[in-house]
Amino acid sequence: MSQTNLKDPQEKLLLVALAHFLNESTRQCNPSRETLMKTACISNSNTLTKKLKGLEEKKLITVVAGKGRSNNYHIHEESTFTDEVPSRMKHLHTCSTSTFTHEAPPPSYMKDEHRIEHRIEHRNLMSSEQNSDAGEEEHFALTSPEEDTPKPQEPVTKVANRCPIKKFIDIYHETLPMGTPVRTWKSAKRIKIMKARWKELVEDEKCESEEAALSILRDFFINAIASSNFLTGKIAPRNPNDAPFQISLEWILTEGNWDKIVDGHYVNRKKNTPQNNSYPPRGY
Repeated sequence: MSQTNLKDPQEKLLLVALAHFLNESTRQCNPSRETLMKTACISNSNTLTKKLKGLEEKKLITVVAGKGRSNNYHIHEESTFTDEVPSRMKHLHTCSTSTFTHEAPPPSYMKDEHRIEHRIEHRNLMSSEQNSDAGEEEHFALTSPEEDTPKPQEPVTKVANRCPIKKFIDIYHETLPMGTPVRTWKSAKRIKIMKARWKELVEDEKCESEEAALSILRDFFINAIASSNFLTGKIAPRNPNDAPFQISLEWILTEGNWDKIVDGHYVNRKKNTPQNNSYPPRGY
């Protein structure tokens, strides 16, 4: 009986699954029931038994019950099915389920028996075309060599993207000994605000070296912070019960506070004295 006479799409797909495991010399295979159910998209064991029985009644296969192991399935030579199975499906000669690596077709394949064969053949065709074109792909590039080569960073950008956290903290301790000492600087929040202020300083002053940026940072701490009576806690609080202001590195680097320092809000000046708009020099 020819496979083209099969009207039940599940029986046809089951026959395809058995062909996957076929040993050409013995025309037998012994995949487990679980493997056959998965490969043929059969949802339960009772349906599998019914479809195997249907193939036996059509004289396409013979099922020999195994003793303590998987059944043996013999595909009859008079069936023309295996002659039409694509070569990709016929190369598996071992009946062990561990050698079956192809994914089962989705259930939608079973709607039409001709679509089953067409999709399998189409998949084989696509695979062969990809293999034949593999060598040709080497001659074509999606981008030009110039685009593939990363451009070197500008000196200012390179310095701005590498914040020297330890040196930053050392300058703080050196220039502002009255401030709260830094014990640790590992939190994501602290690292983020330090990197942000470092980037602003380097880009605003167009520093092409780390040394130049650190020099400006040191001058900024001395001229804008260490010289301020308020920021160094030399001004008594209005409320006698309050402690004098004590600066900290985290307070300095907080965006709003940093901007006020840069703008000269804490410069020492007498009442009614206009603010020196030229401060701080070089922007810091």
